Amino acid sequence: MAGQGAVDRGPAAVGAARRRSLPAFLDARLDVLLLIVMTLIVIIVIGRLNPAWFAIGTLQTAASQNAPLAIVAVAMTFSIISGNIDLSPGSMIALTGVIVGLVFEGTGNLGVGICAGFAFSIAVGLVHAQLVARLGINAIIVTLAAYVWARGLAIGLTGANAIDINTPFVTLMNTFSLAGISLPVAMAIVAYLLGWFLLNRTTMGRYTFAMGGDLRAAERAGINIPRQTMLIFGFMGAMIAVGTVITISQVAGAQPLEQQGFELDAIIAVIVGGSTLTGGQGSVLQTLAGVIFITALNSGLGNLGLPDANYSFIKGAIILLALALQAGARRLAARRLRARHATQGGARDVRAVGVP
Repeated sequence: MAGQGAVDRGPAAVGAARRRSLPAFLDARLDVLLLIVMTLIVIIVIGRLNPAWFAIGTLQTAASQNAPLAIVAVAMTFSIISGNIDLSPGSMIALTGVIVGLVFEGTGNLGVGICAGFAFSIAVGLVHAQLVARLGINAIIVTLAAYVWARGLAIGLTGANAIDINTPFVTLMNTFSLAGISLPVAMAIVAYLLGWFLLNRTTMGRYTFAMGGDLRAAERAGINIPRQTMLIFGFMGAMIAVGTVITISQVAGAQPLEQQGFELDAIIAVIVGGSTLTGGQGSVLQTLAGVIFITALNSGLGNLGLPDANYSFIKGAIILLALALQAGARRLAARRLRARHATQGGARDVRAVGVP
């Protein structure tokens, strides 16, 4: 019997175990693999329709232009996993940019303006956290209000006029690159490395998953929910401020009507990437896959020169198709998982009664 056990644990048995585990791994990543395939299809189709879009310069520009989306999507991953959807980023980028512009006009120092923008954006995030955690107001309602008042305040402070910001820093942000990587893209890479570390290697990440899984159970387990909520919304405020710096550099100014609908792209990127609106599930790397998908749509459809109505319709239809296909993929994976567990359970039952 000992010899037989040794044989079972040999290379052949290990290889068989790996072959059995491969379908399980594919099932667990089926929606992500499907998203990658859909992204490639979008890139190929748009490349066929507009071969100039495949130029390396165009792709680098697309990556830089969508860097604010990529950065805010990192923080949105934390928000959605914790069950606190944030609808304010687009309006907050506009208002934070206006704060930066007004301070710059008053002081002549863009560094002071950027510091003021960071302080303001993070402070608004912390206020949102207090309203959600202390007063029990739903995060969607709190941030939906910010979606309205922040845009209105940005327009009111400027009279809907742009504030010009043309400094060496803006020029540097738009022209500097290292090995083809622009500063906005480098900032996005740093944001994803930081987001991955926080989500997977710190108590902040573990508590974020716990909050989204079962808020009451997390509270009973001793998690300081108000403090954790402040960390999540504060992180969002910081990422909004970083996105603002990139945005005002791209347009060489602060525009109160900038980034309309931006928050929807961030939410869609996170959801398409595999996070669930109910919370408790998600990944920064999966969000990155979602951002690449949305970036391909934004840049590709934009370069086709479509009318606004057609652009919006086609983009929405493709996103809806992607979500539908992913939902089907998850259901298929769930059925295969249940069938696998049932088969393994039956095998264990047979072995328990000594049937060969």
